Amino acid sequence: MRPSNIPPLPVGRVLQEGLAGFRAGSGPLTIRAAVLMAVPAGILLVRLATGSYWTNLVLWIWALVMGGYLAWPLSRTALAAVSPGTRTGPPRDDWWVRDGFVRCSVAFLLTVAVGTVFFIVPGIMVLMIYSLYPFLIVERKARGFHALAGSAQLTSGNRMRLLGVVFVCVLLFVPGMALYAWSQGLAGIIALWVLGTPAIAISFTSVAAAYRELARA
Repeated sequence: MRPSNIPPLPVGRVLQEGLAGFRAGSGPLTIRAAVLMAVPAGILLVRLATGSYWTNLVLWIWALVMGGYLAWPLSRTALAAVSPGTRTGPPRDDWWVRDGFVRCSVAFLLTVAVGTVFFIVPGIMVLMIYSLYPFLIVERKARGFHALAGSAQLTSGNRMRLLGVVFVCVLLFVPGMALYAWSQGLAGIIALWVLGTPAIAISFTSVAAAYRELARA
């Protein structure tokens, strides 16, 4: 039950602000999203050439870490896109924040992946509770796992509504994933990368817009 003193997250407005943020910063967002999407696309390309279990395992572990580093500039850009005039600090002065972001991202993504693959519901719960951690680290320079606790506090009373935002974002990936599932070759991988790039950019700006709404509530 949502506490009466917590205003409901306006899902429609959040999605509109996320789309507006993507339009406002489409250039930098698309570039950073394309680089991030290149990580899973690259792994799928390697899988075309080798079926080695250990090679694939090492690649996916590498992808978790690399994804954290590449999601850092995308998170900064997405938050700036939905909150003009807000400064997140010069990148050269917060390397320690970035490294905390990477560790937190690895833990978050691994938990979502394991929870989704084996039980589904735990993965969904992690998305509901902890999805705002990137922007707490970017804006407030929350240290590592303190950002996860901060996200849990911010989402309290609005987790189902935030899940609605995340669900719409997941739907954006369906065309690319469908083409990859149909082809599972080079053409499918390219389609996944091309169609997944704007999807991941809009997803970041939409969740950033949700963070902005909840942070000022």
